[in-house]
Amino acid sequence: MLESNQITVKEIWQAAARYLKNKLHAPTYNHWFKPIVPVSREKDTIVLGVSDDFFADWLKDNYSDLLNEAIKAATGKELAIKFEYGHLPSEHDHEPVVAKPQPAVQAEPAGNVKLSVSEEKNLKSCTANLLSRYTLDKFVVGEENRYAFAAASTASKSPGTYNPLYIYGVTGIGKTHLIQGVAHEILKKKPCTRVQYITCEEFLNRYVDALSERKHSHFRNWARKVDVLLVDDVHQLANKTQLQEEFFNTFNALYNENKQIILTSDKQPCEIVGLEQRLVSRFECGVTVEITPPSFETRLAILKQKQNEHLIKLDDEVLQFISSRITASIRRLEGALMRLVAFSSAMSNCHITVERAEDLLRNLLEEETASRKVTIENIQKAVAEYFEIRVTDILSDKRPKNIAEPRMVAMYLSRKLTERSYPEIGDAFGKNHATIMHAEKKVIERSKQDESFRMALSTIQRQLQS
Repeated sequence: MLESNQITVKEIWQAAARYLKNKLHAPTYNHWFKPIVPVSREKDTIVLGVSDDFFADWLKDNYSDLLNEAIKAATGKELAIKFEYGHLPSEHDHEPVVAKPQPAVQAEPAGNVKLSVSEEKNLKSCTANLLSRYTLDKFVVGEENRYAFAAASTASKSPGTYNPLYIYGVTGIGKTHLIQGVAHEILKKKPCTRVQYITCEEFLNRYVDALSERKHSHFRNWARKVDVLLVDDVHQLANKTQLQEEFFNTFNALYNENKQIILTSDKQPCEIVGLEQRLVSRFECGVTVEITPPSFETRLAILKQKQNEHLIKLDDEVLQFISSRITASIRRLEGALMRLVAFSSAMSNCHITVERAEDLLRNLLEEETASRKVTIENIQKAVAEYFEIRVTDILSDKRPKNIAEPRMVAMYLSRKLTERSYPEIGDAFGKNHATIMHAEKKVIERSKQDESFRMALSTIQRQLQS
């Protein structure tokens, strides 16, 4: 323990960092604590520098107690901890040091700046699989994707900081847009960067072609000589033993050289049935963030932004109607807008009313309603499977924690995902409406305090809505 009134913030953090190293596994320490920069000390407060609000929020939610414990162990007293954004991690392996002024970010190639022949060739090759409209500045940020966007932005500015970055969520909510946006941003700043975006299916096809043509070494060189690897739908590795072996070796080669790896999936790594444990471990050793279906406000903002690309503009009430009725997928949302714009254009700028929109989108709206219909019975079954108990246990009067907790989760999700009233849900569980209200309150309180519990809720909800 150090004399807290006489030591600098650098010395406090170095002592705290040594304490954390002894408490944590090396990958956890390296990802979440090694990048922290000691900034200043103000009386009974220590200011620590981190890259962005996502990083700070993650530390607060998951390691707040441990951080306080480490600071107290270093100083012998409790200090309040504040986070300051905008500090990139040190590239060195030694203990954290006081932040140094960051070099200016390399300027983007302006329109009148001529790229070299090699830069032009690399840029053309790297953007072949990218959609030009999928840029970060066109990504609409809402509460449901804020963490993912912050992590992706950091990856584009400082590749290797979050490695791997694993983004998951149901189909059609912006994962591909986000990782292609990272590719565009990196290439805009450094056109010579070797960036490879590929879907898992394309990765498989390339691998199979290489084997059939006896060009395995060519494939290996292609896959492992990139600076940034972005793979969409990595859950498709499941049950492909030979491909998993190849991907594992490629992952390790890039990871060991601190090359940025970004993966997307519709599931968390641990949920992918048929994925080898060693790959699950690799995917989970970095930063894992979820994108959930967009809120009404985010859906409306997406439509308004998308509408700017068209000459024909729809009335706000029409956009609000679409946003309120199409909730699960951004792709379906944009498809609805395109259908209305195309109809208006074909009919010589015919004015689209809410009634006409409902008629033109009837099939799409029916599909939307059918796709999101969740029953209480579905919820009971999904919760029972997740917690490895029987539905009859959930419906019983048993009160052990391993049954009572899943029962409350099922009640909460029944309230959230169906249009049933408290009494109706109570009838389905053999309880009164007050019990359902109590369960809902308890689950909400617990989810605010317990990250793993919150992740469990999210997992079950995605399974029900997918």
